[in-house]
Amino acid sequence: MRTPLKLTAGLAVAGLLALTGCSGDAGAGGGGGEGEPFKVAAFTAGYGTPAGKESLDELVEKGKEQGWDVTLYTSDFDYDKINTDMQSAITQGTDVIVAGFPDPRQIAPLVTAAESSDIPIFSIDGGVEPNEDFVQDITFDQQQIADLGINALDEALGGLEGKDVMVIGHDPHVGIMTRSNIAVDELEAAGATIAGGEMKQVLNPGTSQEETLKFVTDYLQANPDGLDGIWTGWDHAALGAVQAINESGQDDIYVTGVDALGAAAAEIEKEGPFYASVLQDWSQVVDMTVESVEAYRESGELPAENFVEVEAELIDRTNVATYEPKM
Repeated sequence: MRTPLKLTAGLAVAGLLALTGCSGDAGAGGGGGEGEPFKVAAFTAGYGTPAGKESLDELVEKGKEQGWDVTLYTSDFDYDKINTDMQSAITQGTDVIVAGFPDPRQIAPLVTAAESSDIPIFSIDGGVEPNEDFVQDITFDQQQIADLGINALDEALGGLEGKDVMVIGHDPHVGIMTRSNIAVDELEAAGATIAGGEMKQVLNPGTSQEETLKFVTDYLQANPDGLDGIWTGWDHAALGAVQAINESGQDDIYVTGVDALGAAAAEIEKEGPFYASVLQDWSQVVDMTVESVEAYRESGELPAENFVEVEAELIDRTNVATYEPKM
């Protein structure tokens, strides 16, 4: 198994270009022979989420700027549809597959089809550890994401010892599952109590704001003074938590999120319950992915590292005024 690579935000693109340097014969490209289009089949099952839509739309746009013939396949977390669509794309002929936020546990049919046709799969946020199904997966460091949110809550609450903290997760998403479980472990290690005894699980990311609003509202009605903070694995859940806190009239419960959406930044700037969010710059990851695919197109060489972790950034009251959201 190839070893993972971690890149800081400032050096990520430059570092990736070094990794994808050509070592094959000049002109020995990875598809799209002379006079033929370079075909890319991209997919995401999470097109209904801001990160999924913005990232894959941007990938398509930037791929077309490179001269690729890009087809995008989407679904609302329907992996049966994705597997069927991608197997059809493979049969019809494609040079490369780009997987956007895939669940590695649910794409075995398309992986098998790609491998049998010798088609490489480049991935955006395709898991939390190296996976030989992908020639390269570029994602964010889940440990760092969890730590940034935990540290922000620690600061907001003046320490975590003895505090009641709710954790909102969504296990079907591997990244959210990983960072949420890290958060539970770190909160308990710091002396906090997990509100309700265990992590709350959102069923559908598309309704996560409403689901979290209900989680927090119900909990506060049953435990008016029993909640100090809420750690959420993504911002739509955080926004639901903030709404519940505001509607309860309490002003000493703090929330952290992940993604640093524009709506989240607006709430952080109000200096109310939303204390901080962790920025995953997916536009940067799209750029890195495009560079890798283009390097393969030109040289036929696969990336030297198949797992690249990029560092995230905390957006809080100290820097939100100069932050420019992309989603």
